[in-house]
Amino acid sequence: MYCPYCGSVNGDNAFLCSECNANLSLISLQDTELSPYVDFGKRFTAWAIDTVIVSLFIVCILIVDPELSFIFILMGYIVTEMIYFAGFESSKKQATPGKQTLGIKVTDLEGNRISFGKAVFRYVVKMIAGDTFGIGYLAIIFSKKKQGLHDMAVGSVVVYK
Repeated sequence: MYCPYCGSVNGDNAFLCSECNANLSLISLQDTELSPYVDFGKRFTAWAIDTVIVSLFIVCILIVDPELSFIFILMGYIVTEMIYFAGFESSKKQATPGKQTLGIKVTDLEGNRISFGKAVFRYVVKMIAGDTFGIGYLAIIFSKKKQGLHDMAVGSVVVYK
């Protein structure tokens, strides 16, 4: 059963939400069947915000040393982006600044925070999914839990806070 207030997953017989302590016994069954999973559009918007933030960081590095090689810049961008996404998504907020702006977060299938290791693996699979003409992202549109291949690989979902 999904809590319609915070979107957390609770047992079918739960009386109180495990996350926000809402009284679930007073909520109609129809309300608890609303999906807490975030669609492709919001996830894309959050990614765009985060990409701008990471790109601004790289631009600052280029201002300091404009003679850096392309390979160094590319590798620096990838490492910075991986640490950015994995660090924020495995933090207590469970969300990058882009996701926080939209009120969404990354959880495991039980609604718990994912580890840094899982967040790194999620990022690596996300990069591969993006490099294959975005096929891995199409799963978000068609899967019941709106999971991309990177989410399926680590057992994560993106939900509303």
